[in-house]
Amino acid sequence: MTHEEIQDIAALDAIGAATPEDERVFREHARTCEECRRVREEYAEAATLLARGLQPVPPPEDVRERVVHAVDIEEVEEDDTVIDARGRFSGPAWWLATAAVLFLALWGWRELGVRLQRERMITQEAEIKRLQDENDRISDHYEKLNAEMAALASSDTRTISLAGQQVSPAASARVFLEPGKRRAVVFFYNLPLNKRDRSYQLWIIHGEPAKPVSAGVFDVSPKGSATVTVENLPVSTEIKALAVTLEPRGGVEQPTNTNFYVMGGSS
Repeated sequence: MTHEEIQDIAALDAIGAATPEDERVFREHARTCEECRRVREEYAEAATLLARGLQPVPPPEDVRERVVHAVDIEEVEEDDTVIDARGRFSGPAWWLATAAVLFLALWGWRELGVRLQRERMITQEAEIKRLQDENDRISDHYEKLNAEMAALASSDTRTISLAGQQVSPAASARVFLEPGKRRAVVFFYNLPLNKRDRSYQLWIIHGEPAKPVSAGVFDVSPKGSATVTVENLPVSTEIKALAVTLEPRGGVEQPTNTNFYVMGGSS
């Protein structure tokens, strides 16, 4: 028999409705199965709680007198008003109905426990996934921070200051160039918050004639700050200037306007 079938017997056994054969099967199985023993104990506890929760029903006032009268009378006349309830309550029908109700209640108890356990597992898995994603984000940020610190500490690092332009005079940026690694780390400050359908785009202007090349897109924080790491830079002697424009979300191949937010040149 499967565990589910054995645990169905456990529910009947908890309310005394299992057959002798079912009891024997359950006892043999439970000797080596801790899980089914635990389920049987849970059913028994639930049955006790259900029984305790039943509201008592007061009997009619004349029941006691009729019961005492029925015990004292040896023979009941045909026209006696005492109701013989033995046939009604001595048979199996009322007990089976009660057992069925308790069995369904216990089954619902078990299903509720299984559902709550499943929901708890789903919640825990979601929390684990969230923590893993947060850990990955922190790891990426840590690696990026290490690269930025290395750029600041390198002896051959050069700096370029970008000043706010007419559309954002309070904005500024600081570029740390690593010529040997062809990499730059750019710190932006006080840029206006970009809308969801727009992205800031950093441009490197170099060559003859001067031509802007995209160095990436970025968003700013509510405070107007951002940090961008640029890889595979052209050699420093080719860089004439850097500038930032506000473009459609995701960026474009070439600037769609000349409203520079910050701009500066290599000295």
